Amino acid sequence: MSEDRPPAKNSSVVVPRLATPADNSQCLQLFSTVPMRGELVLSTQREPDFFQLYAMQKAEPFTWVGDDGTPQLVGMCSALIRDGWLDGAPARVGYLGDLRVRFDRARTFGKFFGEFFDQLCAETKCSAYYTAILSSNRAAMNALTKRRPKRPNQPWYSLLHEFDAVSVQLTRKRTPSADVKVRSARAEDVPRIAEVLAESHARRAFGYRFDQGEFEHRVKHWPGFSLDETLIAEDAGGALMGVTTVWDPSSVKRYRVHAYEGSMKWVKRGFNLAARVAGWPRLPEPGNEFRYAYLSNLWVRDESPRVFRALLEHAYARLQPRGFHFFTFELDAGDALAPALSGFMVRKLGFSLFGVTPASVARTQWQRGRTGFEIALA
Repeated sequence: MSEDRPPAKNSSVVVPRLATPADNSQCLQLFSTVPMRGELVLSTQREPDFFQLYAMQKAEPFTWVGDDGTPQLVGMCSALIRDGWLDGAPARVGYLGDLRVRFDRARTFGKFFGEFFDQLCAETKCSAYYTAILSSNRAAMNALTKRRPKRPNQPWYSLLHEFDAVSVQLTRKRTPSADVKVRSARAEDVPRIAEVLAESHARRAFGYRFDQGEFEHRVKHWPGFSLDETLIAEDAGGALMGVTTVWDPSSVKRYRVHAYEGSMKWVKRGFNLAARVAGWPRLPEPGNEFRYAYLSNLWVRDESPRVFRALLEHAYARLQPRGFHFFTFELDAGDALAPALSGFMVRKLGFSLFGVTPASVARTQWQRGRTGFEIALA
C-alpha cells in the first residue's frame, strides 16, 4: 500500500494508489465537479492545496485515488489516523471521509474499497473508524452499509447515532443576553479549557486526546483558530460552564452552490427578499460560495441549554456584522442542547454516524452518547 502503482493502461481497470502532491490539481477538480446532492446542491472547494486540511491536523493522513489511465481520477477517499479514546481507554482511531466517485465509474471504483481498507488497517494497526453519511444519500448508504456476498471483505458499518448539521442563519442583528457571562479566552485560560475538553472526550467514542495538547495544537496550526475567537462561559465564581471556538475554515475549505432544488428554491426566494429589505447577506447564486463558520471543540457543562444559548448568541453577534451567512455545529438526535435553538432561524441537514471495522472484526456494539466527531473537519 505504501508504494505508488503506475496508472492502468486499460481504462476499464481502476488502479487504487496513494495520492501524492502531484495529484493536487486532479483531487481539487474531482471535489469541485462531484457535488453533494440534496435540495441544496453543494461542492467542496479546497483550493489552493487539497491536502492542507489534513496537514493541519494532529493525525496521520492517507488519501487513495482510483486511476484508470485517463486524465481524470475515477474516485478518491481519505482516512486520518490519530490517538484517541475508545471504550474509556486510549486507542488508535481513524476517520473516513472525502469519498468522491465519478458517477460513470461508481460501480468499478467500489470494488476495491474493502481491499484498500484491509490494507489501511494492517499498515496503521488501527481497526476502529468512524464516518458520517448524509441520511438522504440513499446511494451511498446502500453502497457502503449494505453487505453483499460478492464483496466478502466489505467493511462493517454499524450505526452509532443520527445527528443534524445545524446551521444558524445570520439575519437581523441580535444583542446577547446578560444572563450568562461570556468572553474571549486568554492565554491563562488554556490549561482549564484543555482540562474540561480532555475529561469530556475521555468518555466519548473516538474522543480526541485533549490531554495530549490537541487544543494547543489547534491554536498553533489551524488557520484562523485563535483564543480571541474562543468563547468561554463562566459562572459567578469564574468556573467554566461552556467553551467553543468560532472557526472560519475558508482558507482550507469552502462550499460552492451548484443549485437550489425542491423547497430550497422557495426558501431562497423568501430569504433573499427579506434580506433585500432588512440588509442582511443574501443567499449566494449558483456558482458562488457561502461565507460560514463552525463551532468547534464545543463543550457545555451539565448539557445546559441556557449556557449553550449564551454561546450561540455571542457567536451570532460576532459573525453577523462580518457578512457571514451562517454558522454550523452538530446536534445528536434528541440532544439535550436542542432547546437553545428556540428563536433562531435554523436549517438542519440529517446525517448518520457509523462505526466502521474490517470484515474480520465486524464490531456492531459501540459505547453510547456523544462521540469525538468534529464536524468542522468533515
